[in-house]
Amino acid sequence: MMKKTGWNLVLVFMAIVMLVSATSIQPPPKAAAAPINMAYGKPVQVSSTENASYSAPNAVDANGNTRWSSSYADQQYLIVDLGSAQTVSSVRISWEAAYARQFQIQTSTNNSTWNTVYSNYNAAGGSQTIHFSAVSARYVKIYMIQRATSYGFSLWEFEIYDTGSGGGGETIGVLDYLRGVGRTGTIIGQHNREPNSNPSYYTNQIYNRTGKYPALWSGDFLFSQSDVDNRWTMIYEAERQWYNGAIINLMLHVTNPKQGEVGAWQGGVVSDLTDSEWSSLITNGGTLNSAWKKRLDTYATYLQYLEDRGVPVLFRPFHEMNQGIFWWAGRSGANGTAALYRLTHDYLEYTKGLSNLIWVWDMQDLAPPSGKTFATDWASYNPGSSYWDVFAVDIYEGLTMEKYNAAIAVAGEKPIAIGEFAKMPTPSQLQQMPRWAFAMGWAEWVYAVVPGQNNNQPFNTTSEIQATYYAANVVTLDELPSLQ
Repeated sequence: MMKKTGWNLVLVFMAIVMLVSATSIQPPPKAAAAPINMAYGKPVQVSSTENASYSAPNAVDANGNTRWSSSYADQQYLIVDLGSAQTVSSVRISWEAAYARQFQIQTSTNNSTWNTVYSNYNAAGGSQTIHFSAVSARYVKIYMIQRATSYGFSLWEFEIYDTGSGGGGETIGVLDYLRGVGRTGTIIGQHNREPNSNPSYYTNQIYNRTGKYPALWSGDFLFSQSDVDNRWTMIYEAERQWYNGAIINLMLHVTNPKQGEVGAWQGGVVSDLTDSEWSSLITNGGTLNSAWKKRLDTYATYLQYLEDRGVPVLFRPFHEMNQGIFWWAGRSGANGTAALYRLTHDYLEYTKGLSNLIWVWDMQDLAPPSGKTFATDWASYNPGSSYWDVFAVDIYEGLTMEKYNAAIAVAGEKPIAIGEFAKMPTPSQLQQMPRWAFAMGWAEWVYAVVPGQNNNQPFNTTSEIQATYYAANVVTLDELPSLQ
């Protein structure tokens, strides 16, 4: 029999082990909510503009490739109207080569009486973040006194923050917000496909037509050489969009795992796997299974970068799982496309340890079989309720109450969304179908003529796009709460 003192030592040792183990398995603390750039997309007043290519809104568009430039003279200003009084405690300035040697940051509640909160009379340009005592202000001015060059003053970006509160107000988790916590309508979104070298092109096109930014920004890993080379550009834009207050969605239009990362649309994304190749893909140890996991290692690097910076991602790995033209799709049943979804989910969540992904299961309202209004086999592609957080359906055959009810029937109490659309849902449709958590426009299909589609007419007029973006039951970027 063990002596009492020995037994006590064992008990102490076991208690220590249990304490360490319990501590080690606790989930990591959530990242603090990203501060919101309050200047993003707000009205701007300037003293002068060099020419139309360098207009004032460029300084607040969160696009590091566009800029505002003044005339070639000293004593110029740029004023951002925040719309209402806000707590302001820092600004970030990204100068072009034509920077200000001397400048001030000023604030005002009435655009008339100004309070100088920061002065610099020997500035060096570049990018700088300036902190000052928190003030209440509706208007924030950068007053540029003396030029450092013979040109005017030029800004890539001028951002405004309340660093003390991360944008102010109570923060809401993205998934909770999709579930309806604090949400007052359907979130409007916009997908940005090719080119990844300009990953907010289509978002900016919507702003040009409405004066409002979508609340949801979407990007894609893609498959061409240029787009693969610019994946980091797309990821950095996702990070910037999150810090500007947007919800982030990412997709995988990628080549099949028999190929490399770079490929074509036809024969790469739009391609087939034989039944034996499919078995190799979904079976652990299979040749294609190993190839796909190697791909996931690559994608996980980008997703981990976003997680490390506190960016939650609506992740939609398999676009239109019932659309058989894609190599991953069109295989119903437990060992079909749903099995690939489960494999991908488990590898990224458990093997790679990612915890910032909100999983989206996506279907399409395909043309119907005889006697039906649309194909209703969605449930046969369900990977299992524990594998997805949001059910989305891509609406290209017309938005109807029948499809809305079918989505609710599949999703139960979970959020439902219009994963893609070409024809903009109207405010009255969204009023009748309030459970759509978000609706995302598909690239140029929202506003442009797409050859061979819709009788070569735009799917939406500018006034129709504006009507939805201005609707009280539609949430745009400026109406989002602080999210985490």
